[in-house]
Amino acid sequence: MKHLLDDTDLAKLSTCIAGQMGLFFPPSKWKTLEQSILTAANELGFKDVHECMSRFTSDPPSKELIEAMSCYLTIGETYFLREIRYFEILERQIIPEIIKNRRDGEKRLRIWSAGCATGEEPYSIAILLHRMREAMRDWDVSILATDINPHSLRKAREAIYTDWSFRTSPQWFKNNYFRPAGDKQYELLPHIKQMVKFSSINLVEDCYPSLVTGTNAIDLIFCRNVLMYFTPQRAATVVERFKHCLMDDGLLFVSPCETSNALFPGFDPVSFPDATLYRKQGTGESGKRGKSEPEKWRNGAGEEYLSLSPIHRFPDAERVAGSPIQEETPIPRFPHSPALETTPVQGAEIPPYQRALTLYEQGAYTEAAEMINVQLTQDSNDTRALALLCRIYANEGKLAEALKASERALATDKLSSGLHYLRAVILQEQGMYDGAATALKKALYLDQDMVLAHFTLASLEQRQGKVRESQLHFNNALSLLDKYRPDDIIPESDGMFAGRLREIIRATTAGM
Repeated sequence: MKHLLDDTDLAKLSTCIAGQMGLFFPPSKWKTLEQSILTAANELGFKDVHECMSRFTSDPPSKELIEAMSCYLTIGETYFLREIRYFEILERQIIPEIIKNRRDGEKRLRIWSAGCATGEEPYSIAILLHRMREAMRDWDVSILATDINPHSLRKAREAIYTDWSFRTSPQWFKNNYFRPAGDKQYELLPHIKQMVKFSSINLVEDCYPSLVTGTNAIDLIFCRNVLMYFTPQRAATVVERFKHCLMDDGLLFVSPCETSNALFPGFDPVSFPDATLYRKQGTGESGKRGKSEPEKWRNGAGEEYLSLSPIHRFPDAERVAGSPIQEETPIPRFPHSPALETTPVQGAEIPPYQRALTLYEQGAYTEAAEMINVQLTQDSNDTRALALLCRIYANEGKLAEALKASERALATDKLSSGLHYLRAVILQEQGMYDGAATALKKALYLDQDMVLAHFTLASLEQRQGKVRESQLHFNNALSLLDKYRPDDIIPESDGMFAGRLREIIRATTAGM
């Protein structure tokens, strides 16, 4: 292609990419950027590179173009058990510690692989958890894997790999969990594949924490070799959002080249040989420690880590009919309703509910709950306060308390479709799918145009193998979305745009 970009073009393009995707292309990387845009222009069908650039730097570029461009601007190269020390730490220390600490509490584990590329990282996590299934027999475990690159996500869902993806993994890893797929390729066994839920998330633009994308109340976030591609400002924003997604004492995994205490305010560094994790400060032990020096994590034998052992502890994967660890479908979040908000009068004291709402949106859930309780002492039947309390508890992973708050709210307003939807979300989060379906149908009886109720019911039916019913509700949701502009916020979605939900539905139904 004979049309080349000058420095002015490349400067404009790099600024746009930083704004739309958070990716950092300084002048030293402009040659790589130019080659990427040239390749994209050719393969995406533009007449020349200038047309491609003009479309991408328009205000704003389409979501479809952003995702298509991500295939050329991001590096999806990865492999199983990459930086194996992190998986040794996960299997031998982190998971056993969580099991020990929750022995008498809710046995739930939520893991998010952010920037999962073609799936090797989340599937590595799934295999390690499968190895520990005897210790986690009664646990509710979910693994969410997200990326902005649709091509990578398609490959991840297929779960077919070449020998190159196994280049650092032990022999048992491939032998026990994959089967030949022809042409020197290997397919992941179905019961492991089903443990991971893949979704498209733009870490720069999308809303999280959110139950729409399953990014609430997370215990462990893996975001390795991702932050280093972002501008410093974008990286700091993403880390702050991760902090809101994590449970108190939750852990953030980054790559060795991304460790920097300055980038992780609100986190305590946790030191291992050749690895540093970041633990969210909260009301648990990390919040009490307040250490500035890295914490060292040792096991009972005084060893700081153990090597990943062969699979001899458990039966071969081929003999297992299915995994006790079930896939968890991301559930739409129950946001505040704009109709319930009040605008404080200038000069007047801010009401407790309004203060709680602000704290909730900042991710300060404990403080928000305190303000809600103040509001409820003034009016114990304040529906909007009870609904917000329910959301706060759910984002903290306190599902029993969230369900009680939703029941109190419904007792004050049985005809609220939003409250029935809220109850459905919590029930589905608890694995009570029949109850969730009943609540969703009540919500739709009261408001047949509730987009997220159709979407959530469709997702639930898809999970249960009800293909025809699921497709009907997905179609209903798409039809209702036609009434919205792409940048309209969907009611009850806590900030999700109509265009984004449409993309999620189309991606979800692509193989139906």
